[in-house]
Amino acid sequence: MATEISNGALSKIGEYLVEATIHQVGYLFRFKSNVESLMNEDKNLRLALDRVQLEVTIAERNAEDIEKDVQEWLDEVRDIITTVQKVEEEMQANKTCLSGLCPNLAWRYRLSRKAEKMTGKLLNLVNRGKFDRVRHIPPGIKFFSSTDFVQFESTKSTFAKIIEAMKDDKINMVGLYGMRGVGKTTMATEVAKKVLELGIFKEVVFAAVSQNPNVRNIQGQMADSLGLKLDEESDAGRAGRLMKRLKGKKQILIILDDVWEKLVLEKIGVPFGDGCKILVTTRRKQVCHSMGCESQIPLNALVEEEGLDLFKRNACIGDELPTLNDLAKEVARECKGLPLAIVTIGSALKGKPIDEWNVVLKTMKNSKFVNVEDVDADIYALLKLSYDYLKDEKTKLLFLLCSLYPEDYEIPLGDLVIYGKGLGLFEDANTIEEARSQLRVTINHLKASCLLLDGRNEELVKMHDIVRDVAVWIASEEKKFFSKAGLGLKQWPKDKGLEQYAGISLMANELEVLPVSLAYPKLETLLLDCKFMGGVEVSDQFFVEMKALKVVHLRRGVMSVKSLQFLTNLRSLCLHDCTLKDISSIGTLSRLEILSLRHCFIDELAKELGELGELRQLDLRDCRWLRRIPANVIRSLSQLEELYIGKYCFSNWDVEGTGAETSNASLYELNSLSHLTMLSLRIEDKCIPKDFTFPKLIRYHISVLPSDYGMDDSPYFPSHFSETSSQGHREIRGSRLTSFNAFKEVCHTLQTLEVSDCNALTCLFTVSLARSLMQLEILFVGNCSLMKHIVVADNNMPVREGSHIVLPKLTKLALSVLPNFMGFYEGSYYSTWPSLLELTIHECRNTSPSFTVFEAPGKVCFHNF
Repeated sequence: MATEISNGALSKIGEYLVEATIHQVGYLFRFKSNVESLMNEDKNLRLALDRVQLEVTIAERNAEDIEKDVQEWLDEVRDIITTVQKVEEEMQANKTCLSGLCPNLAWRYRLSRKAEKMTGKLLNLVNRGKFDRVRHIPPGIKFFSSTDFVQFESTKSTFAKIIEAMKDDKINMVGLYGMRGVGKTTMATEVAKKVLELGIFKEVVFAAVSQNPNVRNIQGQMADSLGLKLDEESDAGRAGRLMKRLKGKKQILIILDDVWEKLVLEKIGVPFGDGCKILVTTRRKQVCHSMGCESQIPLNALVEEEGLDLFKRNACIGDELPTLNDLAKEVARECKGLPLAIVTIGSALKGKPIDEWNVVLKTMKNSKFVNVEDVDADIYALLKLSYDYLKDEKTKLLFLLCSLYPEDYEIPLGDLVIYGKGLGLFEDANTIEEARSQLRVTINHLKASCLLLDGRNEELVKMHDIVRDVAVWIASEEKKFFSKAGLGLKQWPKDKGLEQYAGISLMANELEVLPVSLAYPKLETLLLDCKFMGGVEVSDQFFVEMKALKVVHLRRGVMSVKSLQFLTNLRSLCLHDCTLKDISSIGTLSRLEILSLRHCFIDELAKELGELGELRQLDLRDCRWLRRIPANVIRSLSQLEELYIGKYCFSNWDVEGTGAETSNASLYELNSLSHLTMLSLRIEDKCIPKDFTFPKLIRYHISVLPSDYGMDDSPYFPSHFSETSSQGHREIRGSRLTSFNAFKEVCHTLQTLEVSDCNALTCLFTVSLARSLMQLEILFVGNCSLMKHIVVADNNMPVREGSHIVLPKLTKLALSVLPNFMGFYEGSYYSTWPSLLELTIHECRNTSPSFTVFEAPGKVCFHNF
């Protein structure tokens, strides 16, 4: 019996050994098919990578985020393609073995086995690469530690209570209440950062509500935080979309900041008691009751010792000066423990002599505000004192200009340049660029004085709501500005004495009708928004008795420019989203320096525009219906410094440049503008004359597309071109251009270049042009079938052995799908890229072995020749 069992077991083992042997030997017989399968799947994976990489490139251009699973997939793909590349190199080194003549059976076995396993991995990656979504709009708010947030004993306990409430599943809504200026918003921001850090919540949605809540605005803020696009027209439709996104989601915290009265959450789209947790900040405890907050947590003012500590930090004083320290105690005591007041006054006194400290202290003790409704009089007095200590009247006026925007609004620096230029704030600036520089200096001073805050990027600033209230109060008291911005007004305000003001802001309202005329003889600045749907008729007599106007910003009006013809002092005119019935009177505005017609309904510019001899900036972005710019109008604007003709705008450029009255403008006219330094332009390749060269520019974004591409189709061209940041960007997509000669004068400021689907180009730069690319940071070249080199020798110039070219700022280089690419340089030139951080070379099969890439630790490189 034992013998039979033994024989059976041995027989079974023998079968397994035979099967295993046959399977292993099979690798030798399947060598060719395994290698072919590997190469086929490698090709399929590369095609999948190209599709995903295109979406990634678009995302980078649009400042969108890449999905996490997509990023992981990309990392895996790059790793395995590198491994396949090494296998391919090994096979190329043993070509005789590929034809079956190789006697090295061990090599064939090993490679066949490896190819089969790798093919399975490639197939898996190809299948995983069919993503429903590659990119998404990033959340509109990033939570970083505030420089103003200092943990004291009195704030630690409050912070800890809020975090505990965040962890408690029985609590749906938390209320944080305290007086103005005590630091509620800063505390809420720190809470947001902490709960994300601890993993209590995966997402935080932040919305500033303010004293006059605008449902549509709150919904927009929430959508930005969620990366959600709201296409619905009605508030109810938008609320439904938000509700669907938020309902049942337990790992989302919603912060509603600065709530003044009970909010009906359903109208906004916020679910209560069904998933999300809500944190409400308010200055009134009663709001916490009415909102149904299960946990109500007070945030109190700092105790005296904590206030002194915070004050000394901001005033930058130590303990070594007894006299100054005694004064610091008294000044800090007058700040009543309010962090906003402490930080503002401390910053204002930093570096000032003792005499000024004494004057400030006396002023603080004597200053009281009266008849200011629903405010903390002490903090108003303290902030008014900071305003009084600003260095000059121009800085004060710019500060007050910021109060013309709605509460919690992010203020574009580009707007402040336009308004300031119109009001003569930058009279000693010879150019708009110099005016921008002066603006930045003033803005930085206001930030250092804690009267302005950083926006979400360098082109935006914000005002704390209390600081804005003080600025509005000051501007009204001094009869400089009257502001009712963002209050949802539908009718013209009936306040008495409006004729006494130098400026009126009804921005971010929905005026349904305008008066026929208004007698405002002192008015220099007028900012107003009409209703969203249809616009509002502007009477031809509306501006007749406002002859002092220097700045006008009007949105959604239906008007003739004839109504403006008597405004001979007008220097900055912004008509946005307006229907312009007639602009032939524009030539009468002889002092006009800035003209912006963004999003306007207009099909033809008037030839009289050419009479604006002082015009410095012309903005025609998003004028979708603009079909004609008469010849010689642009040429006539002899002082023009900045021209914006971007996406969704004029595209019918005349190629010949005949100058005939019936013809359109041509690019040749740009070369007549000796002061032009900034250009935003989207143009069809057929409209660029063969011998045309763009003039020298400091800042530009030029996009060239084929005539059959569709001017609305490019994913790369930004809807908003930065007026304040320094950049030179060029995008050539699907163009039939055969050379880059048209751009040779702008290479010295070029920072970003993207060239794709240009099948007539064999190279990009000559050596002499390449040596001018001192600012180039990003270079992307893809899907150009004839591209052989990036840099070639100049015509009629011999290639010198070992010539050296440096691209000092190049950080990112991507070469993709260039089937005839032979090398970066023609001949024996070589280059160094000392700042290179990321290198991608993909599907460049004919690349010469002499194209050597030197890698350094910490740099991301992906090669696939």
